[in-house]
Amino acid sequence: FFWFMVVKSYKYKNLIFEKFDKNKNGKLSLDEFREAVLAFSLNISEKEVTQMFKDIDVDGDGELSSDEFASSVDKIEFHAAMIGLGKECTEEKCAEMVKTVDADGDGYLSFEEFMVMIIGEF
Repeated sequence: FFWFMVVKSYKYKNLIFEKFDKNKNGKLSLDEFREAVLAFSLNISEKEVTQMFKDIDVDGDGELSSDEFASSVDKIEFHAAMIGLGKECTEEKCAEMVKTVDADGDGYLSFEEFMVMIIGEF
């Protein structure tokens, strides 16, 4: 379940965006975004997908630009990893878990911080 750690560079995020931009208009609709999210995690509710879409759509135009989508990939990956590891994880619960183990307070988890969250002491 550590595949999600690979998709960190903008290049890969952009490739994912292009794969799910079915009509090639440079934006993802809610339906296209839903398909992308479900490719990462089957255990996410429609309500969570819709809320995530709204949260990521910072300009409020009802579609996601490639930059908006790139900012969401880490959230989607993290949610998928937690579900894959058998941990129930709403976005709020995931954020709290990250905050708890983010020792350096940078808003990101290093591999060591991630392992502490998953298995305890590392």
